[in-house]
Amino acid sequence: MKIFIAGASGGIGRYLTKELDTKENRLYLTYNKSKEKIIKTKYALSTDVFKVDFTNNKEVEAAFSSIESLDLLINVMGHVENNMISRMTEEEWDNVIASNLKTYFLSCKYGIEKIVENGHIINFSSILGSTGMIGATNYVAAKGGIESFTKSFALECLHRRRVFVNAIALGYFKIGLGLKLSKKIEDSVKNRIPLNEFGDPEEIIKVVKYVTSSKYLVGQIIHINGGLRI
Repeated sequence: MKIFIAGASGGIGRYLTKELDTKENRLYLTYNKSKEKIIKTKYALSTDVFKVDFTNNKEVEAAFSSIESLDLLINVMGHVENNMISRMTEEEWDNVIASNLKTYFLSCKYGIEKIVENGHIINFSSILGSTGMIGATNYVAAKGGIESFTKSFALECLHRRRVFVNAIALGYFKIGLGLKLSKKIEDSVKNRIPLNEFGDPEEIIKVVKYVTSSKYLVGQIIHINGGLRI
């Protein structure tokens, strides 16, 4: 498969790169600021790395224009700037909405032109998009937006070609931000998870493989969270 991972320098992106780095796959990986965080693949001859600011229309268009075709586009971008709404600046709001939502719009806008018949687009979201969180309203709004965007875009993508668009909403995992929480917050979250633990990353790739094997899954938000949100 030809696979494009938008946001390959982040925790989830790095993990997906490692798992999808096989002889059968050709990888297109992107980063914005930290190229050193891109995993060095075993099959480097089948890997291309791009510096792309996915909030910049021209940069996104240029990245996809250099690619002939894709079987799978994975969007896993964004960052947080937490604050209470009463103290949140307009810049904090705009930055988080842009990095978590506009990025997906531009990636899908130009990426869909490269996806082959029966190809897939997977948008990664968060459990917070449907549960909310005090002090992270900008992030929550963006993730909720991704999920609504995915449902509508999925219908559009069935008109010209059969391209399947779905989202995976993650709970707390032993990867990325899940490793950066304080012990106090980590314990508090685990107490609210029925399984009383963070998820193993391998659960993520299992769902990615399931989604890409399906030819009937359309516009779904698949939650993996250990029962924290049902």
